[in-house]
Amino acid sequence: MKTAEPESDDDMVSHLCKALGNPVRMQILRYVINNPGCIGNQILLHMPADGPHAQSTISQHLRVLRDAGLLEGMDDGTAVCYRVNNERLAWLQNRLNELA
Repeated sequence: MKTAEPESDDDMVSHLCKALGNPVRMQILRYVINNPGCIGNQILLHMPADGPHAQSTISQHLRVLRDAGLLEGMDDGTAVCYRVNNERLAWLQNRLNELA
């Protein structure tokens, strides 16, 4: 279930940072950045040895990243291919740079 879009820039920054606030989600995002068009099962196979290895856990993390708009998923038959929403990531980077 998708949550409502945050109303202000500060709300959005907080929302995106919360989505990135888990090391597994950071690993997933990094993997997708380096492997655009990857399939969810590929992400699972490339998790570090100390990372999660249950499809349901990876799926939950992917859902959080998609709901935040950081990842986009495209259906490819029975698989879902992922890519980073560069526009959303650049927006976050700009907002964080404003803090410096």
